[in-house]
Amino acid sequence: MLMPLQIDWLSPLEIPIIRHAFFGLVLAGGMISLLGVIIITFNLSGIRFTLMHVGLLGAAVTMGLGLNPTTGAFILIMAVSVLMGSLGERINLSINAISGFFMTGSMGLAFIVLSRYQVRAMDIFGIFAGNILFLSKFDLILVALLGVLIVGIFFFFYREIQLVLLDKELATTLGVPVGRIRMLLFLLLGASMAISLRLVGALLVDSLILLPAMAALPLAKGLNSALVLTSIFGILSTSTGFLVALRYDLPVGASVAVVGCFFLMVSLVFQRRKVK
Repeated sequence: MLMPLQIDWLSPLEIPIIRHAFFGLVLAGGMISLLGVIIITFNLSGIRFTLMHVGLLGAAVTMGLGLNPTTGAFILIMAVSVLMGSLGERINLSINAISGFFMTGSMGLAFIVLSRYQVRAMDIFGIFAGNILFLSKFDLILVALLGVLIVGIFFFFYREIQLVLLDKELATTLGVPVGRIRMLLFLLLGASMAISLRLVGALLVDSLILLPAMAALPLAKGLNSALVLTSIFGILSTSTGFLVALRYDLPVGASVAVVGCFFLMVSLVFQRRKVK
């Protein structure tokens, strides 16, 4: 009797490019997602849209000049992250108002550049579709270094970050360099947004940065548990989403987003039952 042919759907992980993509996504889910706690706590959700539009402008300029658009997007995102972090401390405007200024200006300038250099808009927007399978070994190293940097900063400056999140005025009174901590967090956020655009694309960047933190915070009892739970949810959603995509031949980014939403719903249901 002939046995049915069984296909090992995990065998693609033996291919280096697939393996790089898997580990890169899991590393990002476990470490870069920690910044989601900062975004939600500081109510900076709108900043991700701003940085996406800024990246669009950077890509348009460098593509018009015949250079690497991804590099231009990364450089401009980092520069604007520094500017927003600095302006938030110097002028009497909320960070959301400052974000709106940069988002609107970047979008307008991007279309002017596209028109001036006759660059096709779809070529630019295609960059932000994201494709984790294009992740090179060098990209994987960058993701790992950024993740280790984020974890290290949370470890060594845990008390300072906790005070800034709890009460900025109290932190200033206690001698915490609030401005520097804030600037450092904005830099990390900018770098993480640029990396996330590369991994999953603009439309699904929340699945990597926000969803794990959103699932963790309702269950967390403090900053420490929020960070640990965010990392766990990030690893679970990215690894599960990747394997589901591999098993059923689905887009990786979309699969990770759906799995992340599932964990968020489970977290909210669990919190509701716990309250009752």
